[in-house]
Amino acid sequence: MKNVILYVRVSTDEQAGRGYSLRDQEQKLLNYCKMNDFNILEIFREDFSAKTFNRPEFKKLLIYCKKHKKDINQLIFIKWDRFSRNTTESYRILNEFNQLAIIVNAIEQPLDLTIPEQGLMLAVYLSMPEVENQRRSLNVIAGMRRAFKEGRYVGNAPRGYDNGMDSLKKPLLVPNEDAKYIIMAFDLMAIGLHNQIEIRNKLKEVGSFISKTTLARVFRNHLYYGGVFIKGYKDEKEAVVSGIHQPIITKELFSKVQDVLDSKSNRYRIKHKKINELFPLKGFVICPDCNKPLTASTSKGRTKYYTYYHCFSPCNARYKLDIVDNWFEDFLKSITLDSNVQKLLLEVIKDKLSKDKQSNAIGPKHYQMINELENKLVKIQDMYIDDKIDKTAYEQSQKRFENQLSELKQKEQTTQNTNDVFNTYRLAFNRLSSFENHYKNASVEDKRRLIGSIFPNNFQFENEGVRTADINPILFKISSINKAYRGKIKKDKSKKMNLSLMVGDEGFEPPTPSV
Repeated sequence: MKNVILYVRVSTDEQAGRGYSLRDQEQKLLNYCKMNDFNILEIFREDFSAKTFNRPEFKKLLIYCKKHKKDINQLIFIKWDRFSRNTTESYRILNEFNQLAIIVNAIEQPLDLTIPEQGLMLAVYLSMPEVENQRRSLNVIAGMRRAFKEGRYVGNAPRGYDNGMDSLKKPLLVPNEDAKYIIMAFDLMAIGLHNQIEIRNKLKEVGSFISKTTLARVFRNHLYYGGVFIKGYKDEKEAVVSGIHQPIITKELFSKVQDVLDSKSNRYRIKHKKINELFPLKGFVICPDCNKPLTASTSKGRTKYYTYYHCFSPCNARYKLDIVDNWFEDFLKSITLDSNVQKLLLEVIKDKLSKDKQSNAIGPKHYQMINELENKLVKIQDMYIDDKIDKTAYEQSQKRFENQLSELKQKEQTTQNTNDVFNTYRLAFNRLSSFENHYKNASVEDKRRLIGSIFPNNFQFENEGVRTADINPILFKISSINKAYRGKIKKDKSKKMNLSLMVGDEGFEPPTPSV
């Protein structure tokens, strides 16, 4: 009989908005253990987000496993997103369990991680929740930028304003009792005779306490004269549009303060050197002797110039530029995703997204809850205006209702954007299928961004090539599969790789460690 420990996890928004529950997960795991004659040693229940492994119950679980490693065969849970929503951290924690000889697996997404192809499937299972979170974040950014362009500020209110709502129940900044201190601060700075420390002291004398950092932000904030600053994003340049909220100061006063601040800061500006296009790998490669980043330079010989990546004296590490370029090009080819594997992964992802969309379908109750929360927000605002509740009670209630409302709307966005998530994967896989071409055609800045995404830390050369142990875990899996695939081709060119091994059957029992 195998000894197992169970892990069940939900976050607050999942339990409230998506119908997940600890009890439901636990019952499924208990039924699975009963069917497979597993002995349950311990059950760990978590109500915490899976963005990191800094979770109270998971820490206890890890300590328990290290203490009782000889008695435990497996750690099991429902799905891989119950385990984690952070791909890179997941591989680190899985490695800890491997060292304890404890198998980790999901009963609804079982994998045999001794098969390289299924290792790539693990990467898909772990990355999908992370991609969904990133897609959700992009949707939130798009929504906020749309509101900003309409002149509506939707972030946390700055000093001197409160977050309110207009007649359409949309966010609107409302000046509060601190507005008079903001006017005083701008008036003092515009004179040009006071520094920020002196202005802080004068504000303190009249009862307004403000930190140095906050005051510096106040002086640069366009909201106070009625403008809404929009950051540059992708191809869109930064801009300032007219806001719909009530300004506290005039635009002329704001401009005077900017002139004063700029005249004081110009002398401290530093010009930075541009990156040499010949050396995109500079600073990324580590010296094998002293573990310091290699630099790069060109020196003149008797008849021609010689270019190297090299270490500082007294180290002797030195690599010719053209040799390094060839090594790196070969490495990029090694992490290019095979087209057959790419097709299968997209089919698996499409199927999973379809099932998730069905299980997370939104019903009338969802919209009813949204309507009730919006009415509650209006009600507490009216109560605050009529002095029926104080400011502290109002802010606490407002924050609680807005968080609940945000969770429900996030679920709505996730359900509606299944195609966006799938297209994100398809675009990513297309880029994985031609790494070397993207690298060759990129600018030196984009090359360095690409290098940074491949290597979580810096890397070394080993056996006349890039050491693959340094790369992103998912790309390492792709590299391993490519090696296995090419090995099979060499052995028998008439046979094709059996990609069906990548998908585990429902109810497949995880493997047991060899004794």
